[in-house]
Amino acid sequence: MAYRIGCDVGGTFTDLCLFEEESGRTFFVKTPTTTGHQATAVIEAARTALAMAGLSPADLAGFAHGTTVATNAILERCGARTALLITRGFRDVLAIGRQTRAHLYDQYARKPEPLVPRDFVFEIAERLGPDGAITTEIDEATVRDAVKAILASGIKTVAISFLHSYANPAHERRTAEIVREMAPDLKISVSSDVLAEPGEFERTSTTVMNAYLMPPLKDYLERIANTLKADGVTVEPAIMQSGGGVMPIETASGVKAVHTCLSGPAAGMIGARRFAEAAGYANVVTIDMGGTSFDVGLIENGQILTRYESEIEGFPLRVPMFDIITLGAGGGSIAHVDAGGLLKVGPESAGARPGPAAYGKSGERPTVTDANVILGRLRPGRGLGGGILIDRDRAAAAIRTHVADPLGISVEEAAVGILQVVNAAMVRGMRRITVERGLEPRDFAVMAFGGAGPLHAVDLCAELDVETVIVPPSPGLLCGIGLLLAPWKHDETAVLSALAETMTGDDIARAVEALSAKVAGQAAQDGVARSDITIHAVIEMRYRGQGHQLSITWAGEGIEAAVESFHQAHHRSFGYDRRGESVEICLLRLSGSAPPLSDKLPLPVIAENEDPVITHSALWFEGAMRDVPVYDREKLVPGAHLTGPLIVEQKDTTLIVGRQTLAVDDHGSLIIRMQK
Repeated sequence: MAYRIGCDVGGTFTDLCLFEEESGRTFFVKTPTTTGHQATAVIEAARTALAMAGLSPADLAGFAHGTTVATNAILERCGARTALLITRGFRDVLAIGRQTRAHLYDQYARKPEPLVPRDFVFEIAERLGPDGAITTEIDEATVRDAVKAILASGIKTVAISFLHSYANPAHERRTAEIVREMAPDLKISVSSDVLAEPGEFERTSTTVMNAYLMPPLKDYLERIANTLKADGVTVEPAIMQSGGGVMPIETASGVKAVHTCLSGPAAGMIGARRFAEAAGYANVVTIDMGGTSFDVGLIENGQILTRYESEIEGFPLRVPMFDIITLGAGGGSIAHVDAGGLLKVGPESAGARPGPAAYGKSGERPTVTDANVILGRLRPGRGLGGGILIDRDRAAAAIRTHVADPLGISVEEAAVGILQVVNAAMVRGMRRITVERGLEPRDFAVMAFGGAGPLHAVDLCAELDVETVIVPPSPGLLCGIGLLLAPWKHDETAVLSALAETMTGDDIARAVEALSAKVAGQAAQDGVARSDITIHAVIEMRYRGQGHQLSITWAGEGIEAAVESFHQAHHRSFGYDRRGESVEICLLRLSGSAPPLSDKLPLPVIAENEDPVITHSALWFEGAMRDVPVYDREKLVPGAHLTGPLIVEQKDTTLIVGRQTLAVDDHGSLIIRMQK
């Protein structure tokens, strides 16, 4: 039997799923994240799961991991000391950036300081034209002088980003050779390897971020790999990418370190798509609410929306990643009354330590979780993952001290207010990914997961008039499950930069063939058979003179068909098109993927022929506390139908149902039909 592990590290909990396909044996572990030392919780969770299953480490056939190390390194500014080698005359490219303002009317807004201080930016005498032609030969003496200064500064990693290197990487590669000769211990990030695309600011920012992340990510991943190996695990861990798909540790800690920035949420999207597909839904808004954040994603026509440009903490990032909107609204989000007497919730979080007051781990400030406890949505005395017991008295004391007394209201009223505030923020996030993009929320179902997602899902969907809520089995562990379902994936890009009327389908086909060879080369390096690879290509197009482009799927149908698809996509996105004007084909993006070892859904065991009602409990409903039944999800068999108000409990989450109906589908997902 081949057992595999999927392990995701969140801001509050670390979730692990151990699964064997043939027998369907599944074991789940949820333990508090060891903040600052994430590897500790990962290793302990793996050991616990193996012990639960009675397995030895050598029995593992796969280990997939999603991590927040990269994101935390950027948020906390704790990456490696990095230097930048740049074309002469462009030393301030990171400081100047673009003339966009994230907060247009905030006169006090300041851009973040670049990840590389100006003192560590070194100009290299060289120059290429936009077509890759050399206009100034590289002066190797300036490279050697820069390396000497870098060595004297104690820098650990170097980013190399020259103007127009996407068209001709020769100067960058020669510079990298010199750096390796003079300083073999330095980590090197080369822009033509990281992001071979036009846009010197975005390319340089992404390359610098990759360099900044390489050392801490490498240290973390090697610590996990070496500890697992010492325990007797023989398989190499695979790491989740922001755009879906896994990659080996060596790749993740090198040229694709920056691809791990949204590693965990991407795994949740993959799991959500599979369970939505199994339930018969192709259009789904996903909401993942954990202890620290609230992530909103979109699945349209069975495909997870992907974007190629984003930012983290104000730093542009141009890599493939699932289109996920993240808000600082989780179960651990702290509630407080500001100086003006207004109730605020988040983005500050209590995290895993000290956690919500109700967890009894020295937390004293009120959180969203504490509000749920006061209103009976989380039962007092109930055990959660990691040996946590819910303490209502502590939750009440925290809310009374910090919210209820300052506002002159009861603890229950304060708890209701906390949930209303955090729910309003989450609804805005859901509107951003639907209404603000011209999509009607009622045309989508909502997939709720994360430890706190099902607690709030029904209330959120009522605000948006969504008719259907789906809660997958083990929603609090869906990111770990998604890691088991993730394919191998590799992306390549080619610059085309030509008018559509000057190109033919054969031109695109040749470019696809060239990129496919690169994908196959990476697959061979990662131990993936070429015959298993599926290729997906998109071309980025725009009207001549525009500064943005749209991605159009390329399936070999011809230039004319692609241009027509572009006109339609432009009209759909912006409300108009400009037929008759020239269309420019800017980029070809190619994604190669190979299927996971298994696409079977890990499902929990259902206890049949047992009464699913475990108790009755007081729940705040329609303005008062009411006695409602509490169901054990492990005893809800496929085909069961229930009518609220009620509570459904399981080890990793709680679901609140008001005046809605609930049904269990064949795969164990709960389907809630909203009131019309």
